[in-house]
Amino acid sequence: MRVKVYPGFAQGQIMVPPSKSLLHRSIICACLANGKSVIKNVVYSEDIKATINAFKTLGIQINKIENALEINGSDNLSIFGDEIIDCQESGSTLRFLLPLLTNKKGIFFTGKESLLNRPLNVYDDVFKISGIAFERREKLLFLKNELKPGNYEVLGNVSSQFISGLLLALPLKDGDSKITITGDLESKKYVDMTIDVMSKFGINIIIKDNVYFIKGNQKYKPTEYKVESDFSQLAFFAVAGIINGDVKIINSANESLQPDVEIINIIKKMGGKVFKEKNTLHFVKSNTRGLDIDVSQHPDIAPIISILSALSEGSSNILNAKRLRIKETDRLSAITQILTLLGIKCYSFDDRYNIVGSDKFSANSFESYNDHRMVMSIAVAALRADGPVVINGAEAVNKSYPHFFEDLESLGIKVEYL
Repeated sequence: MRVKVYPGFAQGQIMVPPSKSLLHRSIICACLANGKSVIKNVVYSEDIKATINAFKTLGIQINKIENALEINGSDNLSIFGDEIIDCQESGSTLRFLLPLLTNKKGIFFTGKESLLNRPLNVYDDVFKISGIAFERREKLLFLKNELKPGNYEVLGNVSSQFISGLLLALPLKDGDSKITITGDLESKKYVDMTIDVMSKFGINIIIKDNVYFIKGNQKYKPTEYKVESDFSQLAFFAVAGIINGDVKIINSANESLQPDVEIINIIKKMGGKVFKEKNTLHFVKSNTRGLDIDVSQHPDIAPIISILSALSEGSSNILNAKRLRIKETDRLSAITQILTLLGIKCYSFDDRYNIVGSDKFSANSFESYNDHRMVMSIAVAALRADGPVVINGAEAVNKSYPHFFEDLESLGIKVEYL
């Protein structure tokens, strides 16, 4: 899909989708709970469909009811050894389910090439300890033998999804376990989110400093869970309001464990006008200034932070950005290329980049990099371009925010579907 987004002033109110991160976790917990759970506030992005379909493949009954899911979970998943779990392009689905679905009969995982090429070295090491066969066969990953309870050491600079995957699986084992984080844990709040959702489903994890203690023989309990709005998606419309708009985002949590809630503090530090009105966040066009921003704990909002930085006075340094290179695309390189096409001076290094602010963007044609966050960042940048911006492969937004362009149009921005 090719879209043309015109410059304009974004005005009005929207409600962004539920947190994809919380939705993955709550669906998994509900599927492991013996009985009926209801997950409220659901949007069916491609990543969420991947997690739902994975459990349907294993016989779990999942029914859509309006914008909710009714899940009849089981604490004893039926695995016959020939199942193929298709994770599509969802890193969360793959990394959460790999340790969880280890079993004596074996199981296959597959997905798009970009997903299977993403690093899994943490599980290579963990599975060796448990004696799990972990083989790569063409476009398939094959696992056989069960994850064992025990003591595991994990580097803190890896994706938090590996740690979350182990946390989801180990309480079900016949024995106690311990996960020790060596070094500083990046994206710690994502692990905190996992533990918080698990607690809602009856699982208890004890944390002491950099060690997670997991009691064995626990059971997930069915419950009703409402997913809060996604701050990584809210960030796009927050920046839209700040660079050229007057945008209200309704049903926004005032407090959240989501790491991307940091977008509010970043905008304020840069001089942006943000107002709280009950459960609504209000973003108004502002003159902002450059800032040094550490994105190690919230890498997903780095692309849209870069758009804001490019329209801020002075220069900005985006620091500790090395993990951007192993997302859906090499986001550090992609951001540099996008900003250059927008007429912005941007200098990238191994784990950081520098952006020199300007007062507008140049109109241009862009590729999507098959990355939802790149597409949405480019679309927001169009609001301050000197002409319409064309995005090729814009359907990449379906990965996380299928109705993104409809919401953008509802704020008065002209979008043409070419």
